Amino acid sequence: MNILHLKYAVEVANTSSLNKAAENLFVSQPNLSRSIRELEESLGITIFRRTSKGVTTTPQGEEFLAYARSI
Repeated sequence: MNILHLKYAVEVANTSSLNKAAENLFVSQPNLSRSIRELEESLGITIFRRTSKGVTTTPQGEEFLAYARSI
């Protein structure tokens, strides 16, 4: 986990969309998805629930995002 992973997670949470977050961060959507998945695996939690209408934050994700935003 590094600062870039935190920045990515916060932007995805703010936009509730991987596509919109990727646009805002100037990265490709597949790379952003891969980075978020790697972050979740390294932490051993699920930060986001992916749906056809976007992403929502899990309770564990909310706790992690509070930490990420403070950094």
